[in-house]
Amino acid sequence: MLSKKKMTVVAVATTIALLGTACSGGGSDSGKGNSESGQTLVIWDYEADNSAMGKAWDRAVEIFQERHPDVTVKREAQTFEQIQKNAKIVLTGDQVPDVMEYNKGNATAGQLASQGLLTDLTDVAKERGWDKKLPESIAQTAKYDENGLMGSGNWYGIPNYGEFVFMYYNKKLFDEAGLQVPKTMDELVAVMDAFVAKGITPLAEAGSEYPMGQLWYTLALSKADSKFVRDYQFFDNPVQWTSGPAVEGAKVLQDWVNKGYINSAASGLTAEDMGTGFISGNYPMMFSGSWWFGRL
Repeated sequence: MLSKKKMTVVAVATTIALLGTACSGGGSDSGKGNSESGQTLVIWDYEADNSAMGKAWDRAVEIFQERHPDVTVKREAQTFEQIQKNAKIVLTGDQVPDVMEYNKGNATAGQLASQGLLTDLTDVAKERGWDKKLPESIAQTAKYDENGLMGSGNWYGIPNYGEFVFMYYNKKLFDEAGLQVPKTMDELVAVMDAFVAKGITPLAEAGSEYPMGQLWYTLALSKADSKFVRDYQFFDNPVQWTSGPAVEGAKVLQDWVNKGYINSAASGLTAEDMGTGFISGNYPMMFSGSWWFGRL
């Protein structure tokens, strides 16, 4: 399994971590929407109400309101895609959330931080002890330098939960095909060959959004060491793209496409397309994350 950490964004200015936005919404001109003055604290997140994280957000709001009874909390549901595509536009406008859940990474939270759209929470991290409570391997996802590169610099949020990426399977389709759920890579390949022989595409996938990248990266990690991870995620050194783990992962992925394990049309599909295809029973397996639990 590949563990994927997420941050949530806090807005005055926040995948993953709580980040603050540089301006505050909810009718606060001062950018301090969480002060004890009868103001409104606006929160954006993309967690399903029936998910563990959705329930955690609800409980967090209850605790906050117990401690700050003069503040009205307004939690507004968004979708992951809405925040991914519109975060920059929203945060450059006049009506921005006080707290926003957003993905960690150079091209996401890092880009917003480098453009001055998120509040520097370094002093808050020290005051509240985040820098002591979180191991450095996790704290790095909340820190970005002046160029927006993850891993060092100032704090712009707080990681709020971890996720896992793994293989989901449809037991009914396995039973109908007379196949056992694989427990090793060799067994997985054998099962996928068996499904292809029956005219069934084994893996639900999506190439226009994150799922295909996660599959490639997991395949690359199976051939990688910690140095590759540091170079790839934190730019410690240039990544070798013509040999090594990056190429090995790509070769396996290409082989899987060539063998029909993945539909070539998946290159144009979104994560939602992938998920609904799996839920509809069109594919016996789906490689993705624990954020699908609520839907499945």
